[in-house]
This record gives sequence, structure tokens and C-alpha cells, in this order.
Amino acid sequence: MKYVKLALISIVILFLVVTAISLLIPSHIRISKAINIQGEKDSILGLINDTTQWKKWHPAFIPGDSSLVFPTVHIVQRNQNDSEVVMRLQQMGKPEVINGWRIYEHLQVDSLTLQWYMDFHLKWYPWKKFGSLFYENTYGVMMEEGLENIKTLSNE
Repeated sequence: MKYVKLALISIVILFLVVTAISLLIPSHIRISKAINIQGEKDSILGLINDTTQWKKWHPAFIPGDSSLVFPTVHIVQRNQNDSEVVMRLQQMGKPEVINGWRIYEHLQVDSLTLQWYMDFHLKWYPWKKFGSLFYENTYGVMMEEGLENIKTLSNE
């Protein structure tokens, strides 16, 4: 009985320490990638805004690459202006993820900068916070590949 009591106290203390450490990890995380593209602003925004075109450039929606294909994703909200598209995407049973694409024009140069960012809002749970440390390796690589695909499509 003495060892069971010691084990329970140890588990509670360990959980409290892990939770305290996880509170140091922010609950809002933004992953951002950018690329310079020589292309027309309207055609680039058209590729992004038209979700039927995502099969051409978005790694998670390209047919045949089963390692990255996501289950059904719903667009909850879409906002757009002349240089930015923001979509709130949600997979069933998961929290919304804000995806934004912003184009920066450079008047002195003949290229545009396309930035893709993803915003994650995490709950306080330690496993959610520690899991977010791996988002860059998962989503960052996918974002870089998607931006390269957009660059290739816009140069065609």
C-alpha cells in the first residue's frame, strides 16, 4: 500500500511539473514561409482563392501522394482583399486552422513575395503544447513545397 501511495503522489507531481513547463509554450503559434515569384498578382491569388485549383499546387490535395492527403477539409470562413486571402480550414473533429496567403509587391523589382502562414490556437493541455513543437517539421515542409508548386505554375 505504501508503494501505491508513493507511485500516485509521484504521478501527480510529474503531471504538475510537465503542465508547468508546457505553460511556457505559447498557445498561439504561427508558421510562416515565403517565396519570391515572377508572376501576376491576380493569377497567383486566383490559384489560391479557387479551392478546385488546390489539386495542382497544395501538397495535401495533390492526388497520388497518399502520405499527405488530409481527410475532408471544410472552409469555415473566407476573407479576401487585393493582396491577401485568409481561410479558416477545419478537419472533422479538429480545431480550426487559419491559413493566410499575402502578396507583397516590390516596385523596384519585377517579382512578388508570396507569404503563406498558418495560425494555430492551442488549448492548455500539455500534450497539445508539446505536440506543437513538431508543427514546423510537418506543416513547414508542406508549405515550402506548396509555394514552390505555385511558383512553377505561375511561370508556365
